[in-house]
Amino acid sequence: MEIWVHMQPTSLSTPNRSYNRAPMERSLLGMAPRFEGGLHEAAKGVLAWLQPNGDWGESNAAVVVGDGEALLVDTLWTPALTRRMLDAVALRVDVPVRTVVNTHSDGDHVWGNQLVADAEIVATATAARIVREETPAPLRRARSVAPVLRRVPPTGAFGAYMAWMLGPFDFSEVAVTPPNREFSGELELGAGGREVRLYEVGPAHTPGDLIVHVPDARVVIAGDVMFVGVHPVMWAGPASSWIAALDRVEALDPAVVIPGHGPICGTAEVKLLRDYLAWLEAAALPRLGAGDGADAIATALASSAEFRQAPWGEWLGPERMVISVATIDRHRRGAGGAVGGAERARLFRQVAVVARELHGSPPG
Repeated sequence: MEIWVHMQPTSLSTPNRSYNRAPMERSLLGMAPRFEGGLHEAAKGVLAWLQPNGDWGESNAAVVVGDGEALLVDTLWTPALTRRMLDAVALRVDVPVRTVVNTHSDGDHVWGNQLVADAEIVATATAARIVREETPAPLRRARSVAPVLRRVPPTGAFGAYMAWMLGPFDFSEVAVTPPNREFSGELELGAGGREVRLYEVGPAHTPGDLIVHVPDARVVIAGDVMFVGVHPVMWAGPASSWIAALDRVEALDPAVVIPGHGPICGTAEVKLLRDYLAWLEAAALPRLGAGDGADAIATALASSAEFRQAPWGEWLGPERMVISVATIDRHRRGAGGAVGGAERARLFRQVAVVARELHGSPPG
C-alpha cells in the first residue's frame, strides 16, 4: 500500500506560504509559540512541517515533491503526531510518498516510521543500527512514574521535569520500524525527477547523522545538525565533528535550511550555531580540567553575564547544556562514544536540577 499525499497544482508557486488551519495557542510542551507551526512552503516543491518551539519532541519533518512521487524526510516522536503531519500534507500533495529518509536515530525523527512502512526508508548504516537497538520502553516507564517521583523530595525536580517533557507524548502505539535501506558516505536519490543528495555527517548530534540536499531548490534539510532558537543536545560529538557538519551545510550554499528543531532559517543561523558550539567547548574545557561537573558548569555558564549578552542567551533550554558539556568531557578524557541508557538517565537527573535552579520549575 502506498502512502498518498495530495497537492494542489498551484501550491508550489509562492515560497514560505503557511498552510496552518489555525494558529497554535501553545506549543506541545505548553509554552507560547515563538514561531508558526504547521506546514510551510520552504522553497518550490519543498514543504516543511514545523512544531513550535523546537524543544524536546517538538521536531520537524519535510517533504520534497517531484513529478508523480514525493520524498519524506523524517517522521515524528509518536504515530499520532506523524499521522497529524501526514494528514496536513495530504491536503496539499497528490502523489505517493515512495521514499522516506531518517536523518538520524532519535525517536522524535523515526518513531512514526510505522505509518510509512511500505515506503523505502533510508538512513545511514550507523543510524539504522541504533534504531533497531533502541525502543520507547524507557520513555514509557519514565512517563508513567514521573507523577509519582515529582511528589518525593529527593526526586521531585526529576519527576517534575520528566512529567513536563514527556507528558504530551503517548508512546504506547509506537512499533519500532527501522530503515530498510542503509548507506555510508553519500547517496543520490530521486523524487519524481528531482535530484536529492544525502551526505553522512555524523558523528555530531548523534553517531549517524545525515543531511539532505535538494540542489534545484537550494535547500538543505539538516535534521538535528541544526537547532534554531533552542540549545542543541550533543549526544555523540565531538564538537569539532559537529562544526565540520555545519561547514558542510554552509558549503552547499543553501538559500534555505530546514532544521531538525526550530523555524526555517538560512546560513546566518548555521554560522551562529557553529559559533555557539565553539564557545561552549572553549568555556567548558578549563572548568572540566579543574574538576567541575557538567551540571555545575552548565549552571555557571547560563548564569553568567557573558551568556546573557550572547545571542544564545535567549535560546530555550539552557539546562540542556549539561548533556553537551558531559559529551565534551568524554572526548576530553578520550572516552568518546555516544551517551548510553544508564548515563542518559543520570544526565537527565542533572538536567532537571539545573532547570529548577535556572527556572524555578520546569520551563512550561
